[in-house]
Amino acid sequence: MKLSRESLNRLAGRLSQKARPALVVAAGALVLAGLQAARLTARRHALEARAEIRRLDERLQDAREALDENQSAAETRARELSRFKTQVARLTVSRRALFEGGLEIEEEKRLLEKQWEIMTTYLLVDAENRKIHVMRGEQSLETYPIAYAPPQRFGQTKAEGPPQLTEIVSKERYAHPERGKAEEVDGQLHWTPPQVGTSKRASALGEYVMFTKSELILHGPPRKAAEHKAFAHFCLGLSLPVARRLYDESYIGTKILVKGAPKEERRQVRR
Repeated sequence: MKLSRESLNRLAGRLSQKARPALVVAAGALVLAGLQAARLTARRHALEARAEIRRLDERLQDAREALDENQSAAETRARELSRFKTQVARLTVSRRALFEGGLEIEEEKRLLEKQWEIMTTYLLVDAENRKIHVMRGEQSLETYPIAYAPPQRFGQTKAEGPPQLTEIVSKERYAHPERGKAEEVDGQLHWTPPQVGTSKRASALGEYVMFTKSELILHGPPRKAAEHKAFAHFCLGLSLPVARRLYDESYIGTKILVKGAPKEERRQVRR
């Protein structure tokens, strides 16, 4: 049991009144020893507390350094995330532009292929075998029968015979009534107004009509045989299915070559 300083002083006072000088000296020595022991104990505790404070300071410093590192890492990750988002956005825009550019290229390619198809497609009339061929270059894509070989003359045509080389200038799903016609004769312009009322042209030509630069006309069966016979043109005598297929597979500008045409005209139509 430890004694406080006041208790020791009271004890020393009592002993000094009753005890002998030797006992007083011994008591004083005892008090001093107790004070020294208390001082040493306090000093030890103080040193231990100081050491603990130093350890806590070191831990606090480590914690601050770790916090700074974490904050720095967090800022770095935030910057990297922001840069990543920016790069992703740019990549998305680039991919979209690439995709749209690819679509434009595909569309341009499709148009060029279609133009090349139009330029290289022509019709070859083989009167000897009563056939008409859909040609592309030297290759026959489709072959259909014709009724008239060579092309038959109907009405009062100006030409003596069917043309060897011509081209399609217009197409009509159903033959329309006659349109107005303008022609120059001896320097004067003559105008024939369009037909009004019953159309001999529509009855004579029927459906899937393809007009050429010449008097050769490709068309399906006529609605009225008598009007067809009186209508001035050269005819191949196509059936309705054949006329429909030729109508679908030809274009404005498609050339028509009658077999036996001169070599110069054949080279021209195949280019």
